[in-house]
Amino acid sequence: MTERKKITKKVRRSGKYASNDARMVRIRTESHGLGIFKTLIVFLAIAVQLAFLAFLYIRFLMAFRWYMIVSLALSLISCLHVLSSRRNGQSKAVWILFLLVGFTVGYIIYYLSDVRVFFGRAKKRYARIYSETEKYKAEKSQAECDKSTELISNYLESAGGFGVCDGTDLNYFPSGAGFFDDVLDRIEQAKKFVFIEYFIIADGVLLNRFLEALERKAAAGIDVRMIYDDLGSNRTLRRKTKKRIVGAGIKLTAFNRITPRFTVAMNFRDHRKIVVVDGETAYTGGSNLADEYVNEKRMYGYWKDTGIRLDGKAVDAFTLMFLRQWEYITKEKQDYEAHLRMYLPTENRSAVVPYADGLDYKEPIGKGVYETMIASARERIWIMTPYFVPDDTITDMLAEKARSGVDVRLILPEIADKPYVYVVSRDNAERLIPAGVKIYTMDNSFVHSKLLLTESNVAVGSINMDLRSFYQQFECAVFTNDGKVVGQVESDFVLTFGDCTLLDGGGKYKLIKRILAGVLRIFAPLM
Repeated sequence: MTERKKITKKVRRSGKYASNDARMVRIRTESHGLGIFKTLIVFLAIAVQLAFLAFLYIRFLMAFRWYMIVSLALSLISCLHVLSSRRNGQSKAVWILFLLVGFTVGYIIYYLSDVRVFFGRAKKRYARIYSETEKYKAEKSQAECDKSTELISNYLESAGGFGVCDGTDLNYFPSGAGFFDDVLDRIEQAKKFVFIEYFIIADGVLLNRFLEALERKAAAGIDVRMIYDDLGSNRTLRRKTKKRIVGAGIKLTAFNRITPRFTVAMNFRDHRKIVVVDGETAYTGGSNLADEYVNEKRMYGYWKDTGIRLDGKAVDAFTLMFLRQWEYITKEKQDYEAHLRMYLPTENRSAVVPYADGLDYKEPIGKGVYETMIASARERIWIMTPYFVPDDTITDMLAEKARSGVDVRLILPEIADKPYVYVVSRDNAERLIPAGVKIYTMDNSFVHSKLLLTESNVAVGSINMDLRSFYQQFECAVFTNDGKVVGQVESDFVLTFGDCTLLDGGGKYKLIKRILAGVLRIFAPLM
């Protein structure tokens, strides 16, 4: 198949948003001058603060030379604390290196960056909200589970209190365009409320279509709310658009607003993708509310993304996720009862477990689900992810599974959106080839899907296979053994394999790339 035919095929699969022109056009997302100015002001303010702290620090060292000795001792003690902590192995290595190299100030930053210090009050507020809303969890279900499904469901119940739901129909979308077409059609039918939560909301064709529909619904008295991440949408959502949204009667709020103040808390973002309509239908997946996700703009070749729709009992879990986050951000008490138990149950007995992740939970739940699915797989493990920067636990498990005869395959992008992350992702993946893992890159494309498929289970959502998603972001996903969805995801993988190149681990400048990846891997926890 020629390259032109391949590209045309991808354009057809992307949905009605895709351009009819088969040529690959590289267009970067439009940046708005005000957003750039705001970002520069924030960075400048933080730089001034850091420079002032550095000045005070140098003056302090000159006045108190004995501080060097004390600092070294405290840094060594901090290293022991790192080794005994529950941090992942890569984070431990980074912190120990930082503490030893910057021993005069490293231990101060180490303790100030502790979640209990800068996120302590927030965790208490989350704990209160969760405690007060615990009674709204899903009731015990009669879902049909095999051994592996039961194992993963038990983990989700134990780690985060996420119950198994039956009575839910699901439908999988292999493209962002098809996904958002369905979301918009469902919003047009809304009669009670529409809840939207996205990491990125960006001005463009897609958002205009959403706002036209949402404005009509808000004018009809329907409760329409939107949450966006302030960093994710910083340069994409104009002030003018925000005024339009609020002026239409739509409630709009931002998670973790950007402030010109140096704080480690700015590193933690709301990466969730949620749409809930009337408490009857919910959506999640990898796509953000921006044109590139439907291939209206071509930033990095064809943009491959996925999503899933839920109708029935499991919708309540997403309604609860959204309302809890809304109450946390706005500090306004919510009437949960008025928005729950509105679903129309179905006859489907498949197990469905919507779940969330973030600093509001004690365990890295997204990572735990991936690990448990990998451990329980007996026939296949197929993964689609934009970034592959996990810790050694997951890479070792994948290698062991491949050596034991399990069909382990990983699809990555061919075109990188973040070159420094891509170098590490490719290196991590290619290191698994000698163990028998098959590594693919999707031709002329950026893969943004977040999928893990075994012989009987699938996880679909917003969770990347990297340390940032595992430890530093608020995420969400759906785990299910639904036969229809498993078949749809399998078909999508098979079609995508046909658009991919199978890597052999060779290529030019292999040694140089490996050295570069080794250096960049030091910063893996921040990627």
